[in-house]
Amino acid sequence: MRYSYARLGVIAAVVFIVFSTFFYASLPDDRPFSCRTLKTCGFQPPPEYPHEVPEGFFNNTEEEEGQWADGTLYYRREVPDTNPNVLFLTLNKDATAWGKDFLSTGRSIQDFVNLLITTDLDFTAVSLGVMTASRDEFDAIKRETQAYPFARISVFFQEASGPDTNIPYKDRHDPEVQRQRRARLSILRNYLMLRSLQDEPHMVWVNADIAEFSPGIVQAMIGHAEERPGDVGLITARCSKYRPDDDYDHNAWSLDRDAPGLLGPVAEKDHETAALRLGNTRHHVDELVKGTNDDDLIPLDSVGGTILYIRSSLVHRGVTFPPFYVVGTMFGHDGWVGIETEGICYIVQQLGDGAGCFLLGGSHKVRHVDSD
Repeated sequence: MRYSYARLGVIAAVVFIVFSTFFYASLPDDRPFSCRTLKTCGFQPPPEYPHEVPEGFFNNTEEEEGQWADGTLYYRREVPDTNPNVLFLTLNKDATAWGKDFLSTGRSIQDFVNLLITTDLDFTAVSLGVMTASRDEFDAIKRETQAYPFARISVFFQEASGPDTNIPYKDRHDPEVQRQRRARLSILRNYLMLRSLQDEPHMVWVNADIAEFSPGIVQAMIGHAEERPGDVGLITARCSKYRPDDDYDHNAWSLDRDAPGLLGPVAEKDHETAALRLGNTRHHVDELVKGTNDDDLIPLDSVGGTILYIRSSLVHRGVTFPPFYVVGTMFGHDGWVGIETEGICYIVQQLGDGAGCFLLGGSHKVRHVDSD
């Protein structure tokens, strides 16, 4: 009898977990279910927006929707005469681009908004720009952002085109597709950035598949930029997966200035050798943050895009993401390094006004979803 009770207890527990999983995963806001930790197995509720919405805020919004000559569908919503301080930007290919964690249902635009809520920023001083290649996501993004008091929202739908559009999500980091994929990403980043940016002094890129921010990370970036307007132009941070020592973003690095053949002109015949030497000698984030604290800024020669702060005045002056290897470019020939986020610091340095790229030290980081 004792054995039967124990078996019934196990069966009841399994039934409860299965039922709860399906119930939780089908909630209307589509937040992901995960049983990776006790916290998530406890069905932690999504974050609540903590700031009071000004009376009549949504009555003052203006909306515009249409299609440009290049075929891009757009939707804009804004509150006139507002002065947003920061613009968040993200690219989304389709529903799978939001990613998912281990034993989790897929994430959605709602989860991305929840991530922004965790910054504790007042959305009435925040702009949001999203670009997608999915019409379903375009409609979902418009719908799911309606309830939040963003000062400005810009949503764009552009049909995917080009040879890189059929690259499966899981294969996007394969070396043989990186050149064309990152060239396309640069074009999309520039389109979204230049279409969305108005008078916001700060912008922050966040990849769609980022699931967590360390506390105060965005405020730290903005604070450094405001305290050091003469030299801080771009800032990134460490990106890990679930294990803290599992670094995800390898596009942020600093040169080893003692390595021969990297600084100064590189002959075309030596491009491949220089690229290999750079790959073997550069210093990545996991090494650079050792022994630093939360107030430190570490100089970089290249940044990643998992989270990337940009001083908007640099964009107004012409800084964009290069869709080709910008370092060593010659007439009729590509360069040997520096495409997309890996090339934007090089462009910033060429302005000659001292602006540079940096890494947040200490415990600042973001977390990428478990899925590759």
